[in-house]
Amino acid sequence: MNKKIKQALRKGSLVDFDKLFASYSKSKKEEVLKKARYLKIAIALRKLRQGANLTQEKLAQKMKVEREFIARIESGRQNVTLETLYRIAGAVNKQFNFQFK
Repeated sequence: MNKKIKQALRKGSLVDFDKLFASYSKSKKEEVLKKARYLKIAIALRKLRQGANLTQEKLAQKMKVEREFIARIESGRQNVTLETLYRIAGAVNKQFNFQFK
């Protein structure tokens, strides 16, 4: 762990995630992990859009959806279907593939 992070933890400026997470109930842990799944996808899709040099508005136009729909996806508030993932890929000239690991 980084020296600055260790110092911040000692001072109480940062919270140790592992300790905090361990203190949660099983249901709270499941809730946090579920939200994290959506956020990971949201971050990846935002990077994809930005890598294609598209604004949310431009991507929405290409997909024939409202900009707010893209904003909800990128904030992790919108459940994304496979159809939506394929449409996003097409709009940024990429191919969508998925796999189980």
